[in-house]
Amino acid sequence: MGAAHADLQHLLDELAIALLPRGITPNRFSDLARDAFVRAAAGKSRLRNGKVNQSKIAALTGLPRKEIRRILDCTTASLDSDRATNMPSARVVHGWLTDRRFLTPKGKPKSLAIGGAKSTFERLVRDYGGDISPRAVLEELMRSRNVRRAGDRLRLQVSKLPIPRPSLGTLTRIIPTLVDGLRIASHEQGKSIDSRLYRLKLHAPNAVELALIRERCASSIQSLLYGLNESVGHQVTIPLRERASRHTLTITVLLREKGNESSTSDVGSTR
Repeated sequence: MGAAHADLQHLLDELAIALLPRGITPNRFSDLARDAFVRAAAGKSRLRNGKVNQSKIAALTGLPRKEIRRILDCTTASLDSDRATNMPSARVVHGWLTDRRFLTPKGKPKSLAIGGAKSTFERLVRDYGGDISPRAVLEELMRSRNVRRAGDRLRLQVSKLPIPRPSLGTLTRIIPTLVDGLRIASHEQGKSIDSRLYRLKLHAPNAVELALIRERCASSIQSLLYGLNESVGHQVTIPLRERASRHTLTITVLLREKGNESSTSDVGSTR
């Protein structure tokens, strides 16, 4: 399993580099991964009557049945709400909104001094933020615009606990391609997938040549996809009655540039 673990670690390293700047924390990733494994195991653990065999899921995942029931019973919205209070910064906001020590007589969040022993931001973080430093929590809350600094005091800018909704940005464009590749590999275990993968590495001696190669590749790929769509994208035979297609073939082409001592462009295609 050494090589397999090394490959998986490489994949996770790249995911961490891409996800961390987009607000996905290790705890959040762990929660999502746990849910995904339970759902995957549930798909393989259905009884003839359609019910899910939770004991089998427990055997497959190693998770307790209580946790499995919680995941299967919860909706995505309720899971997000639960996870919001697991974040240190979210716990601090929750305490600020609910703890009477940090509320005005009318129940509004007080403006808090940063340091001190009593009803201060430092005390709030100590009570609700775990072992995270007040400075780190403050930086995160100010970054997310949940807190505003006014002189030597801090003001909460929200009236209810926000549900974190990280934006994956441009990653959303590449995820379908990753999913396609994983499905090809997982659905054809034991078979060679070389006929589904095409890879070409082109070397460029300088940035000018790289720009020319990039332009040539982009133009050729567009022509290739257009030509394929024109030649095989239409029905060859006319069915007796219209019906939804049961099969699809997707062609994806990625261009990856790597520039260190030498510049290269990788062309990869998945079907």
